[in-house]
Amino acid sequence: MGDTGCVHFAAYVKEYGYDSYSVVHAYFSACINKDARRRKALSCLCYKCGSSGPQLYSCLHCIYFACKGTHINEHYKHTKHFMALELCYGMLYCYQCRDFIYHSKCQAIAERHLRCEARSLDKSLSWRPWSPSRLEIDLLLKNPKRRHVTALTSIGLRGLLNLGSTCFMNCIVQALIHTPLLRDYFLAELHECTTKTAAKCLVCEVSRLFQEFYSGARGPLSLHRLLHLIWNHARHLAGYEQQDAHEFFIATLDVLHRHCKISMTELAANAAAA
Repeated sequence: MGDTGCVHFAAYVKEYGYDSYSVVHAYFSACINKDARRRKALSCLCYKCGSSGPQLYSCLHCIYFACKGTHINEHYKHTKHFMALELCYGMLYCYQCRDFIYHSKCQAIAERHLRCEARSLDKSLSWRPWSPSRLEIDLLLKNPKRRHVTALTSIGLRGLLNLGSTCFMNCIVQALIHTPLLRDYFLAELHECTTKTAAKCLVCEVSRLFQEFYSGARGPLSLHRLLHLIWNHARHLAGYEQQDAHEFFIATLDVLHRHCKISMTELAANAAAA
C-alpha cells in the first residue's frame, strides 16, 4: 500500500470517482462553512442508535452514518459497502483491508477543505507535516548529490560523552534532539538570534547541536558548551553532581522558552519600527 490507497479503493474510485468522498469530507468531517456545520449538527447521527459519537463513520457508497464498531460493521456485512470515512479525523477506511488507507489525491482534497474550515472559523490551521512544494521537488531532482535517509541510516544517531555524572543531561538532550517538531524547527534554521553574543544564547547552542547531530558524522559529541550555558541560566543545576533528569528537562524548556519569547518580541518590535 502506497500513496494511492489499496486495490479496493482503486476499484471504488473507478466506479464512483472522488465526488462522494469530497462531499462527505467537506460537510461532515472538515465542515467547510456555516451551512456544513449546521448540516452536521442536524444529521450526523448513527442511523442505528442515534448517537452522535464519539467516533462516527460514513459509508462512501450510500452515505450511511454509523458508530465505530458493531453498527458500521453490520452495515458492511449486509451491503458489502467496503469504503468508509472516519469523520473525526477524516481518514479513509477499507473494510476489505481492515485498515485505514492513505491516498494522495484524497489528502489534497482534505487539506483544501481544512483551509476552508480555518478561514470560515477565523482560526489557524493545525500543525501539518512538511511536504515539498513543486519548486522544492524540482530543486531536489536537479541536485541528486545529497544525503539519503533510509531505513538503515545513521544520520541523527550520535553518542554523547559523559562529562562527569552528566548522564541525566545526555538522556534529555537525546529526547529533545529526536522530537520531530523541534527537529523540523531547528533544522529549518528558523531561530533568529537577537543577543549581542551568540555564544551566550542557549537557543543558538541547541540549534548548533541539531546541525551536529544531523550532519552525518558518527563520532560522539561533547555537551560542555550546553552544560555551561545551563549552569549560567539555571544556577541550581551548576556543578558536576548527579541531577534529576526531569528537573533538568523543565529547566531547559524554561530557558528555551524565555529565549525564544524574547527573540520573537524583539523581532516583532523591529518589524513594527521598520
